[in-house]
Amino acid sequence: MRAGGALLLLALPLWLGCATAPRATILYVTDAHEIAPVVDRHGERGGVARLKTVVDRLGAGGPDALLVFGGDLAGGTLFGGVFRGEPMVDALGRVGVDLATFGQHEFDFGPAHAERLVRRSAFPWITSNLVDEAGRPFAALPTRRLVRVGGLTVGFLGLTDDLGTTTPHRAVRQTDLVEAVAREAAALRREGAEAIVVLTQAGFEVNRRLLAEVPEVDAVLTEEESETVSVVRWFDGRPVAAPSGNLGSVVELTLERSGGRISSRVAVHPVDVSVAPDPELSEMEKELMARLERELAAPAGALARPLDETGSHERETPLGSLVADAFRAGTGADVALVPGSSLRAPLPAGPLSMRHVVSALPFGNRVVTVELAGAELRAVLERSLAAVGRRTGGLLQLSGVTLEADLGAPAGRRLLAVRVADSPLRDDARYRVAVSSFLAAGGDGHAELAAGRRLGGVEPLDADLLAEHLRWLSRDGPAEPPPLGRIALAPTGR
Repeated sequence: MRAGGALLLLALPLWLGCATAPRATILYVTDAHEIAPVVDRHGERGGVARLKTVVDRLGAGGPDALLVFGGDLAGGTLFGGVFRGEPMVDALGRVGVDLATFGQHEFDFGPAHAERLVRRSAFPWITSNLVDEAGRPFAALPTRRLVRVGGLTVGFLGLTDDLGTTTPHRAVRQTDLVEAVAREAAALRREGAEAIVVLTQAGFEVNRRLLAEVPEVDAVLTEEESETVSVVRWFDGRPVAAPSGNLGSVVELTLERSGGRISSRVAVHPVDVSVAPDPELSEMEKELMARLERELAAPAGALARPLDETGSHERETPLGSLVADAFRAGTGADVALVPGSSLRAPLPAGPLSMRHVVSALPFGNRVVTVELAGAELRAVLERSLAAVGRRTGGLLQLSGVTLEADLGAPAGRRLLAVRVADSPLRDDARYRVAVSSFLAAGGDGHAELAAGRRLGGVEPLDADLLAEHLRWLSRDGPAEPPPLGRIALAPTGR
């Protein structure tokens, strides 16, 4: 396996086609948070300039190949957080994308921003399972698309799962994926589709269930499973293909009709240092990265020792406490709560810049103050304990409040003690609680925060509050991290 272009093929079926049979080529990419190549310990991969070279070589833009994008181009990373996907839709249009569907990150800055991205795009979007509050397709988009590709008429569907992992809003919600596919696949067959391809932002088990319950589907092109490895699995002779993250590879799906059935072949093409970048898009990359550097060069204090985000979804961490302290200090709240899963990068020792701060908090959330009853705050903390260790949600990092809990106790009875400002939490008292706009909208299932009374006033950006707090802490020299001791979890070893 090679980093960036590694390929894992599981249970590969035989290619059943012949040279004269009708066929179509679908090129697929997903996870486009970074416009320039990603460089890390695995090597160098991605970048829209190299992507353009690969898809041009594979025939994108011609009559026999279609380039489709599976979503996720806003938020998630430093570049995505600062630019919110806008230059990425421009770049993907220049690469030659013919069709796109949504990832969760398109909604990190709200559904209105997702609609702006659609309007800005030079290519069409579809969604088969996202609807507005009236139950109509989100942004009045088509729920399916029928395209003649090479010698076949191919139908496309687009699905987005786990919408609760992004900023929730009543203007968009997801409907059942299997029901959506069954309904739309039947319509595509009636309209003349010879093959059906589903683009999904979903895990393998969901994709496997789609194939098991909707036999009309011929292939699934899905979200990345790895930053460096492309994965192709097969279910009853039909592929579920996932390229590597951050545009690290291109999946090439070839569909062929032979003997009344559709057969599939999958190849994966790395987007790495072996690929010469397209000159025009290389200039675009350089211009945007230079702009990013200018915007993020402002100083943001200094730390005496590094703070790692690792483990913030399952235990108290100094970084989580630091961010929660920044929220509370910047708003004057009694309590601040920060999802451990929202912390995306460490802070190094020494001088810091806005680059470091925005890397740690890349989603561009506002910090909102809501008023909760003590009983409601208790319910939020209890729910957080049920999510310890999960990939999404996870433990809430705290400021102004301490807790003791037994993770081995039944759900709803794990909290043993809660104190606010050194006094026991009172269920009938009222508390001012600072949270991200994601949590304030009911993110991670915290309905109490969505129902709480917003106290109004300025709602600053989370990264700005953290930078301001770091500058204040380090006014006399590099700041020490907050000491541990706010969260005591039993049984030990978690």
